[in-house]
Amino acid sequence: MLRKTLSIAAVSAIGLLGTAVAMASTNSAIVQANNAFGVAVTGNLINYQEHVPASYGPADTESGWTPGFEITDGYMGNLAGVRNVYGQINFHYDSGSIAYKGAVGRRPYDGTDRATMYRIMGRLGKGFSVCPNAMVTPYVALGYQHWNRHLLGPYGYTEDYSALLVGMGVKGQYALTNRLVLGANAEMLAVTNGQITPHLDGGYYGSAHFGTTGEEVVGLNTNYRLTGHVHLFGGLEYTHYNYTGGPLRFGALEPSSSTNLFDLDAGVAYAF
Repeated sequence: MLRKTLSIAAVSAIGLLGTAVAMASTNSAIVQANNAFGVAVTGNLINYQEHVPASYGPADTESGWTPGFEITDGYMGNLAGVRNVYGQINFHYDSGSIAYKGAVGRRPYDGTDRATMYRIMGRLGKGFSVCPNAMVTPYVALGYQHWNRHLLGPYGYTEDYSALLVGMGVKGQYALTNRLVLGANAEMLAVTNGQITPHLDGGYYGSAHFGTTGEEVVGLNTNYRLTGHVHLFGGLEYTHYNYTGGPLRFGALEPSSSTNLFDLDAGVAYAF
């Protein structure tokens, strides 16, 4: 009897919670923050590490800050009878000189990499109001990332890394006031169809194709309505991913690697 009573109480509580979520009013400050076009300046801290056996010689490592910019176009509104449909397209570009420590012919070599990275991401989801001031928005994501690695100096060479990204994420937002919205996000992505093309000896070594790995993204952000439709926004984001490496032509090999990115951005947006 007690078990039956507890079961009925649990079902009732879940039902009441679902009703409360469904009835929670949508916060206009959150919707406006999501329904905007924005441009930001960025700073990206890159840390790259190849993984090779000690007998092979010094592993390549690269680290440093690169400046850049970001363009974001977001939508949140009612679509085909569905409330709080969320969509976003984001383009992120960074380019600058970072420190290179590695080897040439298995001999240690220090240099400078003129690194250029860009990423295009599209996201589609739906926002759920969990209380008058808070919203949770799960979404699916699809994107592409690219890194042009141009090592300067007498032993310089150029390589291009690229991969497709597919996965899902969730963003949580809280309207602290009717002007200020605080947010956090997390993504789990599959890194697929990755490859590297070294531009050496007229393409002599071909391209190495990578296996599928994971990419994790977490971030914090804030959005402040300055006046009317004009918003200021900023944030901090951490990204980690691995490349499996793979064989090139004629016995050459691209080793596996890990990349960590710490990105800061600050910008202005026009909310619709």
